[in-house]
Amino acid sequence: MSAETDETAAGGLAGEMEVEAYRRLFPLAFLERHLRESVRPDARRLAEARPTTVALGAVSSAHGSALVRLGDTAMLASIKLEVMSPPAETPDQGSVAVEFHMPPICSPLVRPGRPAEAAPVISKALEDVLMSSGMLNLKELCLISGKASWVAYLVIDFDVVIA
Repeated sequence: MSAETDETAAGGLAGEMEVEAYRRLFPLAFLERHLRESVRPDARRLAEARPTTVALGAVSSAHGSALVRLGDTAMLASIKLEVMSPPAETPDQGSVAVEFHMPPICSPLVRPGRPAEAAPVISKALEDVLMSSGMLNLKELCLISGKASWVAYLVIDFDVVIA
């Protein structure tokens, strides 16, 4: 490697470190500068979406699953079904249980070693959307009224680390 190549590599690293330091010390100015130039910090134009991929059947032990990547962000959703005895108050309906997980790296509000406080709130909101949207009819999950129905467990893992 030539001396010129060494200097370019060192300058590139130093430049990256300066940009990162500026971003951390002056986050508002950093973002305002990008907005003025109509470019995002990751070099995409403001109206340009991140690359998106969807892989169905990502979890072989689930009855259905999907892995969605949006740039560097990933979500894994899986669903499992079990037969249960329906509650007496809704003998002709099945049920849905939604769990949303997010690791500490997703937010400064999430602390290592304990579940995210936002996770149960997000789980409930997702369940409410499913129920109120008409996307899911709990009566269709009934197998034998008063005897057997499906319970669907929907698990969503946010920001899954992909090797």
